[in-house]
Amino acid sequence: MKITVNRAKEIEQAQNELDDCIESLSVLDNAVSCGFLFDKHSLEIQKWIKEYKHRIEYLREQIENRKCEDKWQMMDNGKHY
Repeated sequence: MKITVNRAKEIEQAQNELDDCIESLSVLDNAVSCGFLFDKHSLEIQKWIKEYKHRIEYLREQIENRKCEDKWQMMDNGKHY
């Protein structure tokens, strides 16, 4: 049995998650910058911000790697952009 991977679908899912993370990061940044939060809450949100930034970096790398893999695969098959 051959397992096929739909790279376009993987890229789309990763891009959707990336977009959600970026939006979440924006909301969290705005919450901290408003200055209305208790200090302990602001510090907790800053931990979340760090997690989102790491996830965003990871997703960007994964998307770029998938796109490069697709490009190399197409070149190996004699197709060019």
